Amino acid sequence: MNYAKRLRPLFFALCLLSAGLVAARDYTVLASYPHYSGGFTQGLLLHEKMLYESSGQYGKSFLIYGDLRGGHRQLALPKRYFAEGITIFQETLYLLTWKSGEALLFDPYTLAFKKRLHYPGEGWGLTHDDHHLIMSDGSATLRFLDPSTFKELRRLKVHHAGQAMPYLNELEWHRGLIMANQWQTDRVLAIDAATGEVLKIYDLGSLFPAAMRGKGMDVLNGIAYDPDSDSWLVTGKYWPRIYRIRLSLPETATSSANAP
Repeated sequence: MNYAKRLRPLFFALCLLSAGLVAARDYTVLASYPHYSGGFTQGLLLHEKMLYESSGQYGKSFLIYGDLRGGHRQLALPKRYFAEGITIFQETLYLLTWKSGEALLFDPYTLAFKKRLHYPGEGWGLTHDDHHLIMSDGSATLRFLDPSTFKELRRLKVHHAGQAMPYLNELEWHRGLIMANQWQTDRVLAIDAATGEVLKIYDLGSLFPAAMRGKGMDVLNGIAYDPDSDSWLVTGKYWPRIYRIRLSLPETATSSANAP
């Protein structure tokens, strides 16, 4: 095991703490629900009141969707794939794979396979705005992609006070913000989609404290917006609960400029 590589995110977190960049608790817990704790959660989203989730690991990857009482349709993926982030855009479910360089496209209602598209490098998190797919690859850079071809159209470097913010993972678009889980932490970053500036950092570690996590349970990962209640659903890798929270969101540069 490369311990130096594993410790880099911890060192980065300590730097943020010392610089005062990690926000105080700025969220409200509204409810929690049982979550299948055998899932290495990679992507989480709500679509037409259904909760979709992708789970990783070679030989164990799957897609599942249903309501908050439990999934009712599940698809196991071929053993060669390590499932990563998902999003639904224009009636197509897009699933990234970690190192295969393939995006798998499915019907979101039946999970029937449609086709595959290709991209260079690793796939981590995925979301979309009104026109593009937005993809993370574990770096501090987000890629904006053509949904039809996966051709890269532009890149956005994510930063805070001049410091690059790497390990961007699961993503969710919301009103000019890109919300991003940061791998190997329990943080969510609120990123201005126009500038790449991190406007707020949420520390969600107290939702399911590390001291309560059993062997093998990993960090927070998975964030989905629920427009019906203006709340967010969040969970983690192998976590036994999904939490519904309300976030105090920052304004983007664009929304501030357009304010009356």
